[in-house]
Amino acid sequence: MTMRQHAVSDDFLRPDSINAFTDALRGAKYNVDAVLERLGEAGQEGLTRNQTMPALDRLGDATDAQADLIRLFPLQQIVPRSRLAAFLDVPALIEAGVLGAIGREGIHADIDVRPYGFTDAAGEWSGWVAADPIPGMDSMVTRTRPNYVLGVSPASTSLAQLTVPDRVGSALDLGAGCGVQSLHLARHADTVTLTDINPRALDMARLTLALNGLDLDVRAGSFYEPVAHDSFDLIVTNPPYVMSPPTDAADRLVYREGGFAGDGLVRHVVREGASHLADGGLLQVLANWADTREASWEDRLAEWVRGTGCDLWVVEREHLDVYSYIEMWLTDAGLSGDPIWLDR
Repeated sequence: MTMRQHAVSDDFLRPDSINAFTDALRGAKYNVDAVLERLGEAGQEGLTRNQTMPALDRLGDATDAQADLIRLFPLQQIVPRSRLAAFLDVPALIEAGVLGAIGREGIHADIDVRPYGFTDAAGEWSGWVAADPIPGMDSMVTRTRPNYVLGVSPASTSLAQLTVPDRVGSALDLGAGCGVQSLHLARHADTVTLTDINPRALDMARLTLALNGLDLDVRAGSFYEPVAHDSFDLIVTNPPYVMSPPTDAADRLVYREGGFAGDGLVRHVVREGASHLADGGLLQVLANWADTREASWEDRLAEWVRGTGCDLWVVEREHLDVYSYIEMWLTDAGLSGDPIWLDR
């Protein structure tokens, strides 16, 4: 199956087109609670392992709209056009790049539109997130393409849960990806700005915002360049922090790797962020750092903010040896069983 990568069309992002799509999603009860109940415990746990069979067994022969949306998006199945056409504008979704056609009757998802919900100080929130379909479903070995856009992940939900929920005037989602943090920030910030260097990520973020009726400031560029003259009360970021050997830009996974050695990218995000904080502002980063053994990691990281006028509070969640670290991220890149595994 070949996934197209063209941008989501501006025509589709118009309120009337988006409203028609979200009305169909709501009408099918394609929301977090209803989908989790439909999948059951085994189906949910299967998806966390990137396995579709438990959920497919749970759905059985059902052909209702909710079942077909689950098959289409999270389960990455081919669904008959005739069934989808009963409640979706299939031609418009194909033109937008959300769906793709297989022959005359088959339809698959080029973009994963998935329910997302959470509870915060303002109450319950429910909506959708747009991202690239998860590669490597059902144990298929699939290399992740360089401009891949990650959806909701344990890292993104961890950062959202750790973010201080105080009401602020301005917030920055640095390296926004598909826009998960911005959905949370919009609940307690008067203004929210999103940035990313990956054009496809910005495309997904715009679609995520449109699906949820949000009109936020989306800017393209690297690190703090798009906000060079701005300061914020709150900056949150889950930057591309994976430490890997420097490679050509075309070979890097943009969502997780930069062109820095070691943890230099994270140091840059922290140190440069200080100059973009308003008085009393806060920068929150979820990232990896290196334990070089040459000095304590506490002393190394303290140097990152020396002279900036900022305090630094660091929480270590876990510590991995170098081999476990490499194996974990090579697997994440879809390189299990690949001949280049040992070289990498």
